[in-house]
Amino acid sequence: MFNAAYRFPALPKTTPSVPISEKVLLSLSAAIDLNEAHLHPSELEVLNRRKQPQAKREYLSSRYCIKTLAQSLFPQYAQVPLARWQSVFNEQERALQLLIDGQLLDINVVISHSHGHIAVAMTQGRQSLLGVDIEKRDASRRFEKLAAHFYPEVEARDIGDDVDTFFRVWTLKEAYAKAAKQSISTLLSQPILPLLERFPAQVYCQPWRHFDLSLITAKAEVDLIGLALTTAGE
Repeated sequence: MFNAAYRFPALPKTTPSVPISEKVLLSLSAAIDLNEAHLHPSELEVLNRRKQPQAKREYLSSRYCIKTLAQSLFPQYAQVPLARWQSVFNEQERALQLLIDGQLLDINVVISHSHGHIAVAMTQGRQSLLGVDIEKRDASRRFEKLAAHFYPEVEARDIGDDVDTFFRVWTLKEAYAKAAKQSISTLLSQPILPLLERFPAQVYCQPWRHFDLSLITAKAEVDLIGLALTTAGE
């Protein structure tokens, strides 16, 4: 039985009258084999360092989603070829940045991937609070022992033998870590609910396919956008 303390509202229905600049754009999809036409030269270097086919698919698909969503937020750049958009992870700021011809965009981008699927969340404003995580719910994993080892005692009790609660705690902590720009290793031993109560953001959670999804944002509007990845590069 899912522990009620970890239930949060599902993704809200979007309001057409609200400007896109005030929304979070969210794309969820399976990662697929794409050609490399949408990658910047520096991204090609990153791709070539990926050894596993699934990691390559996730990288190719996530970069296509990032750039396509950004075109919606910045229609003035809609005609700029995707290969001129460049995603770079800034280690110091713990943030994924997006540039066009070297110009940094005022945008916050957060991604998550699990078992060949990806989530990309994006909103205007680099300082906007935003975190997203997906994780495949897998009852075959020894989640009770994992909870007892990594999580505080109160969470291990809350989880008990319920796999859905275990993965909800997992995705909440991962999403919080991204929104707060903290290392997940510093959060595993801390109860997540008190942290969320003090956090100036809204929390949305729901199942998606065989995954659990958690989204943390300071904005009330979320557009769930389906992207046709099969057309990428054509």
